[in-house]
Order: sequence, then C-alpha cells, then structure tokens
Amino acid sequence: MPDAREADLTAMMAELVAAAKDADPVTRASLEAQIDSLRRALAMGATARPHVTRAARPKLSEEARAFFTPEPAVEVPTWIPDVILRDHVTEATLRCPGGARVHTTAYTFGCGIPAATGPVWHGLSLGFYRSKRIQSQRFYESGLLRWAIEYHPGGGRASVGFFVDQDPATHREQGLHTSYAPGGAVCAQIMWAAGTRHGWTKLWEDDGYPVGATLYDKGRAIEHVLSDGTRQPTR
Repeated sequence: MPDAREADLTAMMAELVAAAKDADPVTRASLEAQIDSLRRALAMGATARPHVTRAARPKLSEEARAFFTPEPAVEVPTWIPDVILRDHVTEATLRCPGGARVHTTAYTFGCGIPAATGPVWHGLSLGFYRSKRIQSQRFYESGLLRWAIEYHPGGGRASVGFFVDQDPATHREQGLHTSYAPGGAVCAQIMWAAGTRHGWTKLWEDDGYPVGATLYDKGRAIEHVLSDGTRQPTR
C-alpha cells in the first residue's frame, strides 16, 4: 500500500476516532467497526506491499493481466450523488421510510426509529467529514446494515459493498466488496459470504499494478497468486 493511501486511511481513521468520542451507543458501535476495518486495511497493505520500485516491477503477461483485471464493482441502490456536501442535505434528501424520522449530529444525518437508547437506524444514513465532504452512505433495515459506500477525505469513493447483518454490532459483508485508492483506481476486491472470505481476494497498487491474490474457501486460504501470475498452493 503506497504512502498516499496509508496517509488517506490514517486520516479517515482519525476522523472516525474523533466522531466516536461523542457518539451515542448505537452510532459508536458502527464507528468502532469502521475503525477496526481501517486498521485491518492498513495492516493488510503493509504485509502485501512488494518491496520493489515501480521501475523494477516485471512486465505482466497477458494471462496475469487478464486475471488481475478488476471485476465491475457492485451497484448499490443509492440516489445520493458522491459529491454532495453536508449543507446540501435536507430531510427530503433522505427519503426516510415509514416509522423513521431524521436524526442529526454534527457529522451524521440519518433515518432512525426513535428508541430509549438512541435511534435504531432504518433507511439511509449519511456521515460527513469536518470539511463537510461526504464520508459515508449506509442503508439500514431496523438497525442492520444492508449496503455502504465509504469516501476518501479528499473526495471519491473509498469502498462499496453489500452486507447481511444479523446483529447491529457485527457487520457481515456479502458478495464483492471493492476498495479504491485516492486517485480512483481499484486497490482491493474481496469476495465475502456472510462475513467470511470466500472466493478471491485481490490487491493492487494505486496505479493498478497487481500486488497479489489469495483464494479462500470459507475463510481458509487455499491458493496464492503472485503479481506475475505465478500460482502457489498454501502450505
């Protein structure tokens, strides 16, 4: 993971840590899950990054290039533009479903069902950075996350994917999740089955050059593919 992406993820994590300090219990649980995800992303990048300069990287074979061509990212059913700012959001923007009303804080604007311990998120919830740029879009059903888009502090998507949560405090990724470098290139694609890696996890540098891939079977790594396309079974 190049320095630019590390700095971007670190900045995102700092924003989330600051927001979590004053958040209600339900929101704090969601923020802490995101912080943990960012920490894992930083650790994964540090482990996977090849220690070679760009000039020394081998030319990709056609087979390797085809294998490492990113899949189209999933399309979540959002109606919110990626460039929306906090000041442009109104209650009508969120289209809250029946039984939910708009709840706001300095950094969030979301639909929730009123409850004694705080809102149970139901419908769209938007998060924002201090700069008023959008930080996230998340869609919930009775507190359970169904899809999410995360954004870089400087703008542009950071990740997108679906979820099949059964517990508000534990997010369960489902299907293809795609992450983007600050410049917009795909930097990771992971296949999930109810929160467990199942299928290929593929990583790229910020310029699209592959880092490597690992095939998982219900969370167990069974095969690795190096950036040049060489396949290595796990031991």
